[in-house]
This record gives sequence, C-alpha cells and structure tokens, in this order.
Amino acid sequence: MPLQIETEKEFDIEDLKHDIDATRKTDRWSEAPADVKDLFHQIEWNIIDGEHAETPSLINPALEKDVSARTLIAGPMATGIAEVGRRFKMDEYFLPEVMMSAKCMHAALAILKPLIIAEKTEEIGTVVVGTVQGDLHDIGKKIVAMMLEAAGFTVFDLGVTVPPEDFIAAIKEHKPQIVGFSALLTTTMNMQWETIKAIQAEGLREQVKVFVGGAPISQGWCDKIGADAYAADALIAVEKAKACVQEFRDLKGGDPALHAAMLALDAERMAQKAAVAG
Repeated sequence: MPLQIETEKEFDIEDLKHDIDATRKTDRWSEAPADVKDLFHQIEWNIIDGEHAETPSLINPALEKDVSARTLIAGPMATGIAEVGRRFKMDEYFLPEVMMSAKCMHAALAILKPLIIAEKTEEIGTVVVGTVQGDLHDIGKKIVAMMLEAAGFTVFDLGVTVPPEDFIAAIKEHKPQIVGFSALLTTTMNMQWETIKAIQAEGLREQVKVFVGGAPISQGWCDKIGADAYAADALIAVEKAKACVQEFRDLKGGDPALHAAMLALDAERMAQKAAVAG
C-alpha cells in the first residue's frame, strides 16, 4: 500500500527561497515518516540546485519506501520546479540554471515514467501536447503528459519547437479532444496564439479544446488568445482535462461556456482551499 501523502493542497514554499535547513523546519510533508519527509526536502533542493547526478540516489530510496511515482511528481518534484520557475521569472535564475534543474527532472522522470504508465486506468480520451515553435523547453510539458497518461488519457507528445502545421497534422491524424501548448519563454508565448489562429483557419477549432501553460503563461493570457483553459500545474491540467471529456464533453472548443466552466473550476478550487485554511 503506497504511503498516503498530501500533494494536492497549496503549500507555503517561501522556505525554498532560503536553504535546505530552513526547509527542514517546515511542516510540509509532515504526514510522511521522518526519513521520507527529509528525502522529499532533499529532492526539492536537488532540483533547485541542479544536482542531476544525485537524482537517482534520492528517487529510488523514496520508491523503496512505498512512495508512489505520482506522489513524487506532484509533491517534492513539483515544489522544487515551482521555485525554479519563480527564480526564472524574477531573473534570479537564467537559462543555464533552468537547464540544470531540467536535467534533474529528466533523470527522475526516466525512472518514474514506466511506473506512471503502469498506473494508467481506463481509456478516457486523447490529448496532443507540444512546446510551441521556437521553444526548446519541455520539462513541464512532460510532467503534464505523464500525469494525463496515468489518469487514463492517450497522449501524443509532439516534442519541442512544434510549428502550427504539425499541431494541425496531429489533430487530423489523432482526433484528440484536447490540444495543449507549452511555452517557457516570453519570446515564444505568442506562438500559442499563432497556433490557435492556424487551427481556426483550418476549420478545426471547434473539434479541440485548447489548453495553455508554461512559466510566463497566465489566465489573462489564456483569455486574450481565446484558449479554453489555463493549467498552472499538472494536477490542474488533469482536473480540467477530465472535466472536458466528461462533464463538458458536449461543449465545443472555443465555446465561451466552456471557458467559463474552466474558470468556475478554478473558483471552486480556491473556495475549497479557503475553507480548509479557515
């Protein structure tokens, strides 16, 4: 029986601005045994510091202690990469540091991907994902893709620097319910908009629900370019994807009602968090 460790609540990660000793004093992951809690904090800082050679020596012991692959990804790996994203936005980290952190994530995901795929439940839908043209970053996209696979989706990952015509070809070939665009750089985020316009020009917009995400992406950007949903992290992406193919499956891509439904999910999540905190 895997250890039950809370990963879906929003943790205060201010300590990650300091050092691992500050992190060890927090109550994050406090429901885990002490040795697992410390492993989680080491994984967080392994990603922040970009010590990719040490990653397997932290991931494998956690798995041996009955921590699930999903918990590792949604837990310490997600918090670590969130701090990397914050540092990048604040110009505390630049691309070389981000790439070192990405190597840590890749090392961990190489171990965890077979386990995530093995968790896959019943088939519930098809998703095409890719990093938009001009952008070579894919770590967040890979996490989202793996979590979607574990949730029961068939995922076609087109890779990085994907031009609009390749997204269009994949839509025609795979007939997905959802297409996801990732971008890390502010200089490439406009390609999300250009890709949506290309899909519209091909007459395919109503066939697919468009998700957008990445470090510089926000709900405001999603609203501006006419995407259907913004996913701040992999757990939110899975939640909204499930809603799109289940509760809102009859709504077409680009329908304002679908956009409003995705915003309502965000409002409901925030209300639940407030109720727990209060």
